[in-house]
Amino acid sequence: MKQHILIVDGDPLALTYHEHILSQHFSVETATSAEDALARLRQNGPFAVVVSDLFLPTRGGKSFLAKVQRLCPDIVNIVLAANPTPETIMGAINENHVFGFFCKTAPPAELIRKIRAALEHHRHQSGLRLPYGKNVLTSEERDYLHDLTSSWPC
Repeated sequence: MKQHILIVDGDPLALTYHEHILSQHFSVETATSAEDALARLRQNGPFAVVVSDLFLPTRGGKSFLAKVQRLCPDIVNIVLAANPTPETIMGAINENHVFGFFCKTAPPAELIRKIRAALEHHRHQSGLRLPYGKNVLTSEERDYLHDLTSSWPC
């Protein structure tokens, strides 16, 4: 089964290019604006990875990624930018929990490898969460842990 990712880019040519490359490996949806992407996240989610241009029309990419983190904290973000500066890259990474940062002209194989790593990160991140309100241990396991901890001196 292909993994579900969302690509967000205001440049139709870049969006088509990345969709063509990535759809051969992943289940891809696209959006041309932050508003369109947020609607897709709500309607068609869950998504494991969002690949977004940092400079989106109407709402900047950093603002969009911050909103994504608030709405869907499990999503892994990867940023694409045409001409990023080091300050832009560091700001995006530090402020928005960005997993990867690429120039739009990066080789496709490099982007595909990074998305696969992001999907693996998403699987581990999602798998570590314990369900609230449910016993994740059997009664025998709970009894064993109780006996073990009650024998500790402190």
